[in-house]
Amino acid sequence: MTRPDHPQQAIAPLLAAAFGAQSAQVLYVAAKLDLADRLRDGPLGAAELARALGADAAALERLLRGLVNLGVCEELDGARFALTPLGEHLRADHPDSVQARVILNAEVHHALWGDLLETVRSGEAASERVFGAPFYEHLAQNPAAGALFDRAMTAAGWARHRIRPTVEAYDFGRFGSIVDVGGGNGTLMAEILKAHARPSGTVFDVPRLAEAARRTIDAASLGGRCRFVGGNAFEAVPTGGEAYLLSNFVNSWGDEDVAAVLRNCRKAMPAGGRLLLIDWVIPAAGEPRDGFRYWDTVTMDLIMLAAFGSRSGRIRTRAEFEALLDAAGFALKNVIPTRASVSVLEAAPI
Repeated sequence: MTRPDHPQQAIAPLLAAAFGAQSAQVLYVAAKLDLADRLRDGPLGAAELARALGADAAALERLLRGLVNLGVCEELDGARFALTPLGEHLRADHPDSVQARVILNAEVHHALWGDLLETVRSGEAASERVFGAPFYEHLAQNPAAGALFDRAMTAAGWARHRIRPTVEAYDFGRFGSIVDVGGGNGTLMAEILKAHARPSGTVFDVPRLAEAARRTIDAASLGGRCRFVGGNAFEAVPTGGEAYLLSNFVNSWGDEDVAAVLRNCRKAMPAGGRLLLIDWVIPAAGEPRDGFRYWDTVTMDLIMLAAFGSRSGRIRTRAEFEALLDAAGFALKNVIPTRASVSVLEAAPI
């Protein structure tokens, strides 16, 4: 016999979203306890799992049912619990692990979400109210938070689902030399150089990232084709690159700051050079808004709002990118979608 719809079925999506903080905390506790790693080899009872994790068995059993509700675990006979295929992604050693991102959301971003009302009212970044410092300064001043952020941003899944689709979508092999401005630990540059034999690469970022970038370069056996240069992109960038690449950089800054960096790129590149922005693009009214891609884009924009405020970091529309590039002496030539949520925006000097 089929049960009639629940009387609250029509508002169920709204309620599920309203209780999203509860779901996030259930996932966070599971990730922080390495619960998925403990279930890697097969089902366990709540009591046995609690002993291994140093947790209260009764409380853990209730958390596990929360994970069942989220599709992360399944409950078997004998009060035993197992990972689902979705839950496997919470394992630290899974090639597409989201463990670090789940922990980052709870330990860093959650504090910013809690102050979103004041950010919307004032337009000011929550980071300075909550952490007492701009977002990136907070990460620099708190090594544990900074290391967590770096781990989440450089996880293997991040490379597979964002960086590699970018490398597949654009012909970076047409250039002899590429400068990655804000290149972090060099993961993107390494993927580009592994895919294309012709270019040489320069990873340009703040000096504190030098060692991490050199480890990435050495691990990929690219020491002969790639180097790290430390500096401040708001002051100058290395000269001579045929292409200047900014990935996940523009969205962290306001128009004036971004324009300053782009002008430095414009000064440093030859007449036939190219500027390549790898970024999310907010669909304008009437443009396609595809499922996960749209969710991912809007979520990233809200992260930028909470961390940097309304007048700084944000995800831009194509028209906003065009205006920004024009102010810095570039013309937008093409917007190339990737299999991921980001696009490659190709611009040329005017």
